[in-house]
Amino acid sequence: MSERSFEQSVLSKRYVTRKENIIYGIANGGQCMSYSFLCSYITYFFVNVFNIDPTIISLMLFIEGMWDTVNDPLMGSVVDKTRTRFGKFRPYLMTVPVPLAITTIAVFAGPLIVGEGGAGAPAKIAYVIITYFLWEFFYTIGDVPFWSLSAAISPNPEDRTRAITFARFISGILGGIPGIIMPILIDLSTRGVITPDLRKLFFIVALVASVLGMSLFSLSGFAVKERVVQSSNGPTLKECLSGLYKNRYLRILILKEVLSAFGGIGGTFGTYYFVDVLKVASASLLMGVPGAIMNFLSYFFLGLFKKIMNNKQMIIFSKLFGFIIALLKYAIGYKHYSSLKFIIPLFMVMDGIGAITSGINAVLPMEMIGETVDYAEYTTGQRTEGISFSVMTFVGKFSNALSRSSGTFLLKVIGYKTSDKSAIVPQSAATKSKIWALYTVIPALLGIVGVVPMFFYDLTGKKREKMYKELTQQRLEKSKFANT
Repeated sequence: MSERSFEQSVLSKRYVTRKENIIYGIANGGQCMSYSFLCSYITYFFVNVFNIDPTIISLMLFIEGMWDTVNDPLMGSVVDKTRTRFGKFRPYLMTVPVPLAITTIAVFAGPLIVGEGGAGAPAKIAYVIITYFLWEFFYTIGDVPFWSLSAAISPNPEDRTRAITFARFISGILGGIPGIIMPILIDLSTRGVITPDLRKLFFIVALVASVLGMSLFSLSGFAVKERVVQSSNGPTLKECLSGLYKNRYLRILILKEVLSAFGGIGGTFGTYYFVDVLKVASASLLMGVPGAIMNFLSYFFLGLFKKIMNNKQMIIFSKLFGFIIALLKYAIGYKHYSSLKFIIPLFMVMDGIGAITSGINAVLPMEMIGETVDYAEYTTGQRTEGISFSVMTFVGKFSNALSRSSGTFLLKVIGYKTSDKSAIVPQSAATKSKIWALYTVIPALLGIVGVVPMFFYDLTGKKREKMYKELTQQRLEKSKFANT
């Protein structure tokens, strides 16, 4: 076989079986069961259920985000230097699910262990800080290798896209289960239909989501293969950071995420909007049906989008499309934001339309990080999946921490009231109006600036094609040298 034919066969061969793609997706779904539950309800749980001062929680989340500036890149460097008979990433994925499950459960066990005391009780604050930071530590040990594995699962970029698509698609289903159950339980508990209070309900859901979720997550370590051969000597931390500095395209993706950070504050106010403004937490489930269906279909639309746009164009389109949807939702619902009869159909229509780009948002960011890893190998000869994915997971987590911290802090600014006697306290009309804005239009206005860096991402078209052809040739030459 000629070298050109070999290059073409490598770039077109399908290495990852459907079964392995499904397993990788189920593993991600397990991971997201506990992660999405924690991230979706952590502010509401700490402030309303555990009854801790919002200012304290805001500060803790901000400090945790600062800690990630060290924690994630350090973990990425450790991963990049790992060489075992099980591979580079799988050893971590085999071992971390157990401590991650334990720490997740511990976070939500707080009110049952140290529930006494006011909003500033030292024992409660100490418990929250210790358990939450331990959870963050173990989550990083699992998350960095998991997504780094997506870049090493195959030398074929299309193979990697399929793996990421399966992961995002299945995780959207499994990871959404706690979000379906919890609003129903909140309504049933606050209305006295069921006996357990919110403290016990949050603990029970965390227990089930953690044990089941982490059992599934461990499959990524035991049943998924690493196929891109690593050099025998791992890069040093200095080489990793140097490669990061020289990787223009990774820097662009990082900047996009950083500039989009404050757009995430809407996630903090979602629960507050449904519980305190609409007064029906489970209304979110009915409103979300069209969006869930369209989210499912959006993965099939992804192939169509790829035929008419490159990755850069799809990201820009998705950002602008989401921005317009948010503006329309706010403007149309402005005078009726507390009316269930008006808001339910509005959200069903707008969120259903907005979910058309869900597949783009779920798959492309990770796919493009994989491209930057290949670009690093192309320009330096070193694959730095660990440092690249750790930096991006750090940026993602830092952005989430920053948005949650800001959102939690804003609870006091907008006059939100809490009580140690009840998780639900009547709010003023002015506070409700501000919750509506912070849930809809303000996140859109803050997040749209993240689209700007993408106009400078030019690893597309012939330039991208040329890189992959020459990279395949480089790998072939390395293979020949290794066998001589």
